[in-house]
Amino acid sequence: MSSGAPRIGLVLGAGGIAGYSFHAGSLMALERATGWDARTAEVVIGTSAGSSVGAVLRGNVSVTNLVERILSVPTDFRGMDRLRRVAGRGQSRLGLNLLFPASPGLIVGEMSRLYRARLGRLIAASLPAGSLDTTVLGEQADVLHPDGWPDRQLWIPAVDLDSGRITVFGRDDCDVAVGTAVAASCAIPAYFKPVEANGRRYVDGGVRSMMNADLLADTDLDLVVALSAMSLDRPSTATPVGSLLRSLPSLQLKQELDRLERAGIPTIVLEPDATVSRTVGPNPMDPTRVVSVLTASAIAATERIETSVDPDLLKLLRLAGERLSSPPDVPYPD
Repeated sequence: MSSGAPRIGLVLGAGGIAGYSFHAGSLMALERATGWDARTAEVVIGTSAGSSVGAVLRGNVSVTNLVERILSVPTDFRGMDRLRRVAGRGQSRLGLNLLFPASPGLIVGEMSRLYRARLGRLIAASLPAGSLDTTVLGEQADVLHPDGWPDRQLWIPAVDLDSGRITVFGRDDCDVAVGTAVAASCAIPAYFKPVEANGRRYVDGGVRSMMNADLLADTDLDLVVALSAMSLDRPSTATPVGSLLRSLPSLQLKQELDRLERAGIPTIVLEPDATVSRTVGPNPMDPTRVVSVLTASAIAATERIETSVDPDLLKLLRLAGERLSSPPDVPYPD
């Protein structure tokens, strides 16, 4: 580590509307425990729901402002209406016309070389294209970033539906608006329409990985903070269904953390506990649970920080909090 402030990477994983609240609650717990402002991270990787939170942070909206906005949603007609539009309430979510898969060519290619890491791509290609409009997904990001990408690094992974390859908007040479990148990374297959950009069709970055934390393995960061909304800290404590649904994200996370460890980059990981998992329920797109998930996530993160996180790593966050100046706060966009 250099003599300056520690270089911190922040990874915000997928998780739907519930994941958005999970990230807000966990970041609030981290800031209160260490004084570290997530807006000062050297690089932010946001996948799916995490891309929305990442774009908000890079738009200089503070965690406090983000939390206050979520707490106000149940009494805010416009805010709840927006979440319901994202969730597609009252519309067919899947439109399961399986005779018309979204990417027949990719199916053929993936079947010829199928193994675990490619399973998500095969599923995405096999499902029909979703029907819900993605425009609403990038609205906040467009408001916060009218002049293009932020100066500080924001990486937003999405998957090319026709090639299966990952594109990391904000890192790779792709000329798209931040809002378009967020919409692409959030475009859950068979739920939202694929996002078209530069003649390509993109879907949710979670098709590759719910976290994509391994993208930081070649960086010179001193610490990575990873918030994983879709895994589970102790699967044995959850319901059988909850453990099953969260087993693959948990496996992916472990493999990616192992790669970071081999690269010499330590990590602080915050995941849902059994209480958070039950609070989220079977549908992470349920807009009525945003406050309860936020509260449960903040409690779980606080307990984990106090009991399980390496104190030396917390010292790095505290040091970064002391040495890095927070940017001026920007109001959360309406």
